[in-house]
Amino acid sequence: MKRIFALAAAAVLAVCAVPASAYAEGDFDGHTAVVDGVTYTYTIEDSEPAGITIMSASPAEGALTIPDEIDGHTVIGIGEKAFLGQTKLEFVYFPSKLEYIDRSAFSACTAMTQLVIPDSVQFIKDSAFMGCYSLTSVSVGKGVTEIPYECFFGCGSLKEAYLPDGLKTIGAEAFFGCPELDTLIPESVTDIGYSAIGYQSDAHSSYTTKINGFIIGGKTGSAAETYANKNSFDFLDPDNYLAGDVNKDGRVDAKDASAVLAEYGRASTGVELLFSPWQKIVGDMKPDKVIDANDASKVLIEYARLSTLSDT
Repeated sequence: MKRIFALAAAAVLAVCAVPASAYAEGDFDGHTAVVDGVTYTYTIEDSEPAGITIMSASPAEGALTIPDEIDGHTVIGIGEKAFLGQTKLEFVYFPSKLEYIDRSAFSACTAMTQLVIPDSVQFIKDSAFMGCYSLTSVSVGKGVTEIPYECFFGCGSLKEAYLPDGLKTIGAEAFFGCPELDTLIPESVTDIGYSAIGYQSDAHSSYTTKINGFIIGGKTGSAAETYANKNSFDFLDPDNYLAGDVNKDGRVDAKDASAVLAEYGRASTGVELLFSPWQKIVGDMKPDKVIDANDASKVLIEYARLSTLSDT
Protein backbone atom coordinates (compact mmCIF):
# COMPACT_ATOMS: atom_id res chain seq x y z
CA MET A 1 0.00 0.00 0.00
CA LYS A 2 2.83 2.41 0.77
CA ARG A 3 4.16 1.80 -2.73
CA ILE A 4 0.81 2.86 -4.19
CA PHE A 5 0.85 6.06 -2.18
CA ALA A 6 4.46 6.72 -3.15
CA LEU A 7 3.49 6.51 -6.82
CA ALA A 8 0.53 8.80 -6.19
CA ALA A 9 2.80 11.31 -4.46
CA ALA A 10 5.23 11.17 -7.36
CA ALA A 11 2.39 11.90 -9.76
CA VAL A 12 1.38 14.91 -7.68
CA LEU A 13 4.95 16.17 -7.82
CA ALA A 14 5.25 15.73 -11.56
CA VAL A 15 2.06 17.60 -12.31
CA CYS A 16 1.90 20.26 -9.64
CA ALA A 17 5.32 21.00 -8.19
CA VAL A 18 6.80 24.48 -8.56
CA PRO A 19 10.49 24.42 -7.60
CA ALA A 20 11.42 26.81 -4.81
CA SER A 21 14.43 27.89 -6.89
CA ALA A 22 12.10 29.34 -9.52
CA TYR A 23 10.92 31.91 -7.02
CA ALA A 24 14.47 32.88 -6.12
CA GLU A 25 15.28 33.41 -9.80
CA GLY A 26 12.61 36.07 -10.19
CA ASP A 27 9.68 34.10 -11.59
CA PHE A 28 7.74 34.88 -8.41
CA ASP A 29 6.08 38.28 -8.06
CA GLY A 30 6.63 38.74 -4.33
CA HIS A 31 9.25 39.30 -1.66
CA THR A 32 12.28 37.37 -0.43
CA ALA A 33 13.93 37.27 2.99
CA VAL A 34 16.52 35.07 4.71
CA VAL A 35 15.79 34.01 8.30
CA ASP A 36 18.10 31.64 10.20
CA GLY A 37 19.69 30.46 6.96
CA VAL A 38 16.35 29.74 5.25
CA THR A 39 15.27 31.77 2.23
CA TYR A 40 11.54 32.53 2.27
CA THR A 41 9.47 33.96 -0.53
CA TYR A 42 6.21 35.58 0.51
CA THR A 43 3.35 37.86 -0.41
CA ILE A 44 1.97 40.69 1.69
CA GLU A 45 -1.73 40.27 2.38
CA ASP A 46 -4.31 43.04 2.24
CA SER A 47 -5.13 42.96 5.94
CA GLU A 48 -4.88 45.29 8.90
CA PRO A 49 -2.26 45.05 10.14
CA ALA A 50 -0.66 43.60 7.01
CA GLY A 51 0.26 39.93 7.35
CA ILE A 52 2.26 37.74 4.99
CA THR A 53 1.79 34.36 3.34
CA ILE A 54 4.77 32.06 2.90
CA MET A 55 5.05 30.84 -0.70
CA SER A 56 8.25 28.79 -0.45
CA ALA A 57 11.25 28.07 1.76
CA SER A 58 14.71 26.80 0.90
CA PRO A 59 16.16 24.67 2.28
CA ALA A 60 13.07 23.01 3.78
CA GLU A 61 14.41 19.99 5.61
CA GLY A 62 14.60 18.35 9.02
CA ALA A 63 12.68 20.24 11.70
CA LEU A 64 11.82 23.64 10.23
CA THR A 65 10.77 26.56 12.42
CA ILE A 66 8.77 29.07 10.40
CA PRO A 67 9.26 32.47 12.09
CA ASP A 68 6.38 34.42 13.63
CA GLU A 69 7.50 37.51 11.71
CA ILE A 70 9.44 38.27 8.55
CA ASP A 71 10.56 41.80 7.70
CA GLY A 72 8.36 43.12 10.50
CA HIS A 73 5.19 41.44 9.20
CA THR A 74 3.28 38.69 10.99
CA VAL A 75 3.18 35.34 9.20
CA ILE A 76 -0.52 34.50 8.85
CA GLY A 77 -0.61 31.99 6.00
CA ILE A 78 1.11 29.11 4.21
CA GLY A 79 0.45 29.50 0.48
CA GLU A 80 -0.77 27.05 -2.13
CA LYS A 81 1.85 24.34 -2.84
CA ALA A 82 4.36 26.26 -0.73
CA PHE A 83 6.11 23.10 0.53
CA LEU A 84 4.80 20.60 -2.00
CA GLY A 85 7.20 17.72 -2.53
CA GLN A 86 9.76 18.75 0.09
CA THR A 87 10.85 15.18 0.74
CA LYS A 88 13.44 16.07 3.41
CA LEU A 89 11.02 18.02 5.61
CA GLU A 90 10.35 16.01 8.78
CA PHE A 91 8.54 18.43 11.12
CA VAL A 92 7.25 22.00 11.04
CA TYR A 93 6.99 24.42 13.94
CA PHE A 94 4.26 26.75 12.78
CA PRO A 95 4.08 30.49 13.54
CA SER A 96 2.07 31.32 16.65
CA LYS A 97 -0.40 33.55 14.75
CA LEU A 98 -0.83 31.41 11.65
CA GLU A 99 -4.40 31.67 10.33
CA TYR A 100 -4.58 29.35 7.32
CA ILE A 101 -2.88 26.60 5.36
CA ASP A 102 -3.67 26.72 1.65
CA ARG A 103 -4.35 24.03 -0.93
CA SER A 104 -1.66 21.32 -1.31
CA ALA A 105 0.66 23.35 0.93
CA PHE A 106 2.46 20.26 2.25
CA SER A 107 1.38 17.60 -0.25
CA ALA A 108 3.91 14.80 -0.80
CA CYS A 109 6.16 15.80 2.10
CA THR A 110 7.01 12.14 2.41
CA ALA A 111 9.44 12.40 5.36
CA MET A 112 7.06 14.28 7.66
CA THR A 113 6.18 12.06 10.64
CA GLN A 114 4.24 14.31 13.02
CA LEU A 115 2.00 17.33 12.60
CA VAL A 116 0.78 19.82 15.20
CA ILE A 117 -1.55 22.49 13.83
CA PRO A 118 -1.81 25.42 16.26
CA ASP A 119 -5.08 26.74 17.69
CA SER A 120 -4.61 29.99 15.78
CA VAL A 121 -5.28 28.27 12.43
CA GLN A 122 -8.85 28.96 11.28
CA PHE A 123 -9.01 26.97 8.07
CA ILE A 124 -7.15 24.44 5.98
CA LYS A 125 -7.75 23.96 2.26
CA ASP A 126 -8.05 20.87 0.06
CA SER A 127 -5.24 18.29 -0.15
CA ALA A 128 -3.07 20.25 2.27
CA PHE A 129 -1.24 17.14 3.52
CA MET A 130 -2.08 14.69 0.75
CA GLY A 131 0.47 11.93 0.22
CA CYS A 132 2.46 12.49 3.43
CA TYR A 133 2.72 8.74 3.80
CA SER A 134 5.21 8.74 6.70
CA LEU A 135 2.88 10.83 8.87
CA THR A 136 1.90 8.87 11.99
CA SER A 137 0.32 11.47 14.28
CA VAL A 138 -1.77 14.58 13.69
CA SER A 139 -3.09 17.11 16.20
CA VAL A 140 -5.54 19.66 14.79
CA GLY A 141 -5.95 22.94 16.67
CA LYS A 142 -9.28 24.03 18.13
CA GLY A 143 -9.67 26.91 15.65
CA VAL A 144 -10.24 24.52 12.73
CA THR A 145 -13.90 23.73 11.96
CA GLU A 146 -13.40 21.69 8.78
CA ILE A 147 -11.05 18.95 7.64
CA PRO A 148 -11.39 19.57 3.90
CA TYR A 149 -11.51 17.38 0.81
CA GLU A 150 -8.53 14.99 0.53
CA CYS A 151 -6.74 16.78 3.37
CA PHE A 152 -4.90 13.63 4.55
CA PHE A 153 -5.53 11.50 1.46
CA GLY A 154 -2.95 8.72 1.16
CA CYS A 155 -1.34 9.24 4.57
CA GLY A 156 -0.97 5.48 4.84
CA SER A 157 1.01 5.42 8.11
CA LEU A 158 -1.36 7.73 10.01
CA LYS A 159 -2.38 6.12 13.30
CA GLU A 160 -3.55 8.96 15.52
CA ALA A 161 -5.59 12.05 14.64
CA TYR A 162 -6.61 14.34 17.50
CA LEU A 163 -9.57 16.37 16.28
CA PRO A 164 -10.93 19.45 18.08
CA ASP A 165 -14.32 19.53 19.80
CA GLY A 166 -15.42 22.46 17.64
CA LEU A 167 -14.93 20.58 14.38
CA LYS A 168 -18.05 20.70 12.18
CA THR A 169 -17.17 18.99 8.90
CA ILE A 170 -14.98 16.15 7.67
CA GLY A 171 -14.82 16.49 3.91
CA ALA A 172 -15.02 13.80 1.26
CA GLU A 173 -11.95 11.50 1.20
CA ALA A 174 -10.34 13.58 3.95
CA PHE A 175 -8.73 10.46 5.50
CA PHE A 176 -8.96 8.20 2.44
CA GLY A 177 -6.21 5.57 2.39
CA CYS A 178 -5.42 5.73 6.13
CA PRO A 179 -5.89 2.04 7.09
CA GLU A 180 -4.19 2.29 10.50
CA LEU A 181 -6.10 5.35 11.72
CA ASP A 182 -7.50 5.27 15.25
CA THR A 183 -9.45 8.42 16.04
CA LEU A 184 -12.57 9.67 17.76
CA ILE A 185 -14.88 11.86 15.70
CA PRO A 186 -16.05 14.74 17.92
CA GLU A 187 -19.74 15.04 18.72
CA SER A 188 -19.65 18.55 17.24
CA VAL A 189 -19.18 17.09 13.73
CA THR A 190 -22.44 17.28 11.78
CA ASP A 191 -21.30 16.48 8.24
CA ILE A 192 -19.04 13.65 7.04
CA GLY A 193 -18.40 13.42 3.30
CA TYR A 194 -18.28 10.34 1.10
CA SER A 195 -15.39 7.95 1.69
CA ALA A 196 -14.09 10.41 4.28
CA ILE A 197 -12.69 7.73 6.54
CA GLY A 198 -12.42 3.95 6.48
CA TYR A 199 -11.82 3.62 2.72
CA GLN A 200 -8.84 2.99 0.48
CA SER A 201 -8.01 1.99 -3.08
CA ASP A 202 -8.09 -1.70 -3.83
CA ALA A 203 -4.55 -3.02 -4.27
CA HIS A 204 -5.50 -4.88 -7.46
CA SER A 205 -7.71 -2.31 -9.14
CA SER A 206 -8.61 1.37 -9.17
CA TYR A 207 -11.82 0.78 -7.24
CA THR A 208 -12.55 2.21 -3.81
CA THR A 209 -12.93 -0.40 -1.09
CA LYS A 210 -13.73 -0.44 2.61
CA ILE A 211 -10.85 -1.07 5.02
CA ASN A 212 -11.44 -4.45 6.61
CA GLY A 213 -12.23 -4.25 10.32
CA PHE A 214 -12.18 -0.45 10.45
CA ILE A 215 -13.84 1.09 13.53
CA ILE A 216 -15.59 4.46 13.57
CA GLY A 217 -15.22 5.98 17.03
CA GLY A 218 -17.52 8.67 18.40
CA LYS A 219 -20.53 9.45 20.54
CA THR A 220 -23.73 7.44 20.37
CA GLY A 221 -26.34 9.33 18.33
CA SER A 222 -23.76 11.52 16.59
CA ALA A 223 -22.93 11.97 12.91
CA ALA A 224 -20.10 9.48 13.46
CA GLU A 225 -22.58 6.73 14.31
CA THR A 226 -24.79 7.71 11.37
CA TYR A 227 -21.79 7.48 9.03
CA ALA A 228 -20.80 4.11 10.49
CA ASN A 229 -24.30 2.68 10.08
CA LYS A 230 -24.72 4.09 6.56
CA ASN A 231 -21.43 2.56 5.43
CA SER A 232 -21.72 -0.66 7.48
CA PHE A 233 -18.67 -0.02 9.68
CA ASP A 234 -18.30 -1.15 13.27
CA PHE A 235 -19.04 1.75 15.61
CA LEU A 236 -17.66 2.21 19.10
CA ASP A 237 -18.55 4.82 21.71
CA PRO A 238 -15.73 4.40 24.26
CA ASP A 239 -18.01 5.75 27.00
CA ASN A 240 -21.06 3.72 26.07
CA TYR A 241 -20.63 0.12 25.00
CA LEU A 242 -21.48 -3.23 26.54
CA ALA A 243 -18.15 -4.75 27.52
CA GLY A 244 -18.05 -8.47 26.79
CA ASP A 245 -20.81 -8.51 24.14
CA VAL A 246 -18.56 -9.84 21.40
CA ASN A 247 -21.40 -11.34 19.35
CA LYS A 248 -23.37 -8.08 19.24
CA ASP A 249 -26.66 -9.48 20.47
CA GLY A 250 -27.18 -6.79 23.10
CA ARG A 251 -26.40 -8.92 26.14
CA VAL A 252 -23.43 -10.54 27.89
CA ASP A 253 -23.79 -14.27 28.42
CA ALA A 254 -22.13 -17.66 28.16
CA LYS A 255 -22.06 -17.43 24.36
CA ASP A 256 -19.76 -14.42 24.62
CA ALA A 257 -17.53 -16.22 27.13
CA SER A 258 -17.34 -19.21 24.81
CA ALA A 259 -16.42 -17.00 21.86
CA VAL A 260 -13.64 -15.33 23.87
CA LEU A 261 -12.29 -18.72 24.97
CA ALA A 262 -12.32 -19.93 21.37
CA GLU A 263 -10.33 -16.89 20.25
CA TYR A 264 -7.89 -17.46 23.11
CA GLY A 265 -7.51 -21.08 21.98
CA ARG A 266 -6.74 -19.95 18.44
CA ALA A 267 -4.09 -17.53 19.74
CA SER A 268 -2.52 -20.24 21.93
CA THR A 269 -2.20 -22.73 19.07
CA GLY A 270 -1.09 -20.31 16.38
CA VAL A 271 -4.28 -20.67 14.36
CA GLU A 272 -5.52 -17.61 12.45
CA LEU A 273 -7.45 -15.26 14.75
CA LEU A 274 -11.04 -14.45 13.86
CA PHE A 275 -11.97 -11.52 16.10
CA SER A 276 -12.43 -8.19 14.36
CA PRO A 277 -10.71 -5.10 15.84
CA TRP A 278 -14.07 -4.17 17.39
CA GLN A 279 -14.43 -7.60 19.04
CA LYS A 280 -10.89 -7.36 20.39
CA ILE A 281 -11.76 -4.12 22.17
CA VAL A 282 -15.13 -5.29 23.50
CA GLY A 283 -13.79 -8.68 24.56
CA ASP A 284 -10.65 -7.37 26.27
CA MET A 285 -12.15 -7.21 29.77
CA LYS A 286 -8.95 -6.63 31.76
CA PRO A 287 -7.97 -4.63 29.57
CA ASP A 288 -4.45 -5.54 28.51
CA LYS A 289 -4.81 -5.78 24.70
CA VAL A 290 -4.68 -9.58 24.95
CA ILE A 291 -7.63 -11.95 24.60
CA ASP A 292 -7.16 -14.84 27.03
CA ALA A 293 -8.85 -17.04 29.65
CA ASN A 294 -8.94 -14.17 32.12
CA ASP A 295 -11.15 -12.23 29.72
CA ALA A 296 -13.50 -15.20 29.32
CA SER A 297 -13.72 -15.50 33.11
CA LYS A 298 -14.52 -11.81 33.44
CA VAL A 299 -17.20 -12.11 30.76
CA LEU A 300 -18.87 -14.82 32.84
CA ILE A 301 -18.58 -12.69 35.99
CA GLU A 302 -20.17 -9.78 34.14
CA TYR A 303 -22.89 -12.12 32.89
CA ALA A 304 -23.66 -13.21 36.45
CA ARG A 305 -23.63 -9.59 37.66
CA LEU A 306 -26.03 -8.40 34.96
CA SER A 307 -28.28 -11.41 35.55
CA THR A 308 -28.47 -10.54 39.24
CA LEU A 309 -29.36 -6.93 38.41
CA SER A 310 -32.12 -8.02 36.03
CA ASP A 311 -33.66 -10.19 38.77
CA THR A 312 -33.90 -7.32 41.28
